Amino acid sequence: MKKSIGGISLVLAFAMTAMAQDTPRTEMFLGYTYLRANSATNVPAFSANGGGGQFVYNFNKWIGAVADLGGVHNGNIGGAHLDTTMGTFLFGPRVTLRYSRINPYFQVLWGGVVAATSTQIRVIPVASTLPVTTDLPVNNPVLANLDDAISARIGANQTAFAMSAGGGLDIKINKHVSFRPIGLDYFLTRLQNLRTAGDNNQNNLRYTTGINFTFGAQ
Repeated sequence: MKKSIGGISLVLAFAMTAMAQDTPRTEMFLGYTYLRANSATNVPAFSANGGGGQFVYNFNKWIGAVADLGGVHNGNIGGAHLDTTMGTFLFGPRVTLRYSRINPYFQVLWGGVVAATSTQIRVIPVASTLPVTTDLPVNNPVLANLDDAISARIGANQTAFAMSAGGGLDIKINKHVSFRPIGLDYFLTRLQNLRTAGDNNQNNLRYTTGINFTFGAQ
């Protein structure tokens, strides 16, 4: 009887050790990001593409802390040639359900977004003044040849609050590498609409996919 109890205890100890070793101390994700931006009232919704990374520190099998950094870009919003880049920095908790090969997770992150938008304009030089005539006023300027137009860019930058809430799925390839086919988040940004004072909430959707690396099994 004592041998049976001892054998069962030994098996349970090995099982618990194996389970603990499946929980990495840290994780690092690198991948592609797609953002569907529901932008300001007078700017149409648009898509942006880019990439990002996440670093996770796991306190135990279930709970971890996430640092999320990324950026996306669209060079021609609404056909208006608005070149826009958004960078994000987010932090918060993650809950992971760890199975043998599949690890779904859920997270809520808070932080900020840095947005830079610019557009190209053409400045047309003014020719020298015309001589005084009875038909034209003094110093009346005329436009020079359009081929002589000078190109320039004007732009604006903002930093604002951002948050995301969602989850994803990691499929284990081996002990240190997992494939993430989907990470999907509701992504809120609070960028001020430059034309409408009360319009500063954008309800966006963010999709990520890539490779997750794990280190230091617990």
